[in-house]
Amino acid sequence: MGWFTPKQEFMLKKLLFVAVVLVLVLAQGYFIYAVQHGAIDAFTGAWSSFNVAQSGYSQFVFRSIKWWWALPAICLLLVGFVTWRPTVFRVVLALSFSLLGTVALYWSAYAPSLFIQI
Repeated sequence: MGWFTPKQEFMLKKLLFVAVVLVLVLAQGYFIYAVQHGAIDAFTGAWSSFNVAQSGYSQFVFRSIKWWWALPAICLLLVGFVTWRPTVFRVVLALSFSLLGTVALYWSAYAPSLFIQI
């Protein structure tokens, strides 16, 4: 006999799903906000002081950072839709989109090609 009823277990899974996606959305929002409020200068200053060339992808993300606010908004819309009409495919799609979006943002600043060679 389990600790939870099937209905409670289903709600627990929904809460866990929402919590994971919200953490990813918070990470996205933090990065976007930081880049818009001075982190661009910090990153480019560090790269230029060590003669590391900024990648084209990094330049693209930093140049178009105000449009990246659509990413957390889409993730939140997906969460709302998935909690309303959950299927395994939709859950995997929402988690994958949120995770890949977060990786795409952070990759623009922390790609291996942007690391300082010692």
